Amino acid sequence: MSAAGWIMMTGSWLFIGGLTLFCIRKVIRLTLTQAEHIRPIIEIDTGDQKEE
Repeated sequence: MSAAGWIMMTGSWLFIGGLTLFCIRKVIRLTLTQAEHIRPIIEIDTGDQKEE
């Protein structure tokens, strides 16, 4: 692989890793009032399994 290829691949991985860490950090730092709208998947009503 050429030097340009290595630079592009390294830059891409650094961007992906940085974005992942940014998102994880942002979610972890949410206060309880900011995270009230976040629900576990089990509590989400999709409307396709209505009990009659």
